[in-house]
Amino acid sequence: MLPFEWLSEPRYRTPLLLLSAGIIVAIVIAELSTSRPFAPDRLCVFPVMLAAAFLPAWATVLLGSACALLVEHFNNLVPSHTYIRVGIDALALSGSGLFTAASLRGWRANSEAFKRFQVLAETSSLAMLTFDERGAIVLANFAAVELLSPRDRQLIGRPIAGFLPALHFALCWEDAPQFRTSMECCGHRDNGQPFLAKVWLSGFKERSLPRVSAIVVDTSEPQCASQI
Repeated sequence: MLPFEWLSEPRYRTPLLLLSAGIIVAIVIAELSTSRPFAPDRLCVFPVMLAAAFLPAWATVLLGSACALLVEHFNNLVPSHTYIRVGIDALALSGSGLFTAASLRGWRANSEAFKRFQVLAETSSLAMLTFDERGAIVLANFAAVELLSPRDRQLIGRPIAGFLPALHFALCWEDAPQFRTSMECCGHRDNGQPFLAKVWLSGFKERSLPRVSAIVVDTSEPQCASQI
């Protein structure tokens, strides 16, 4: 199966449309060169779905109908039910293409929203972190790196307990994997310098695995140093 990103990039429009046309031509040549039919109705669904990624709805319906006529031409069945068969094949092929196009539109919208969120997170002055069920940091923006000041400037893979020990206890809330709460706790940077943090936590699941996202704000007060 082609990865979805191939079907969401405008630069792949021409190659995929040519591939779709090439598959249809290959089906025709194969049918003409052999006396044994091989269910062209099943094969035609692939070029229709590929082309539907970039075609408007009316063009997808037109292509599906054309492929249905092509299928009927090579089926060599009794002509009494031709219109019914062509109608059913046209609905099936066009429906597959339209469903693919609708799914891709949703995927593209989600992908664009995620990209906008990534830009927002990276440019935010708030430290944003996500850690997994083991407490290992899996996502961190630039502000989080600046706040926690890891020696190698890398937070991915580091344990959250090494910077904000109190956050590690959020992993124990297994009975409520989806939660939202806030807390104040003491943390320390990689050089040992303590700070008081205001933290907003949000638990969720990603591919059935628990994750915790945190927004951390440095609200350091003098008593924090004595608590660590």
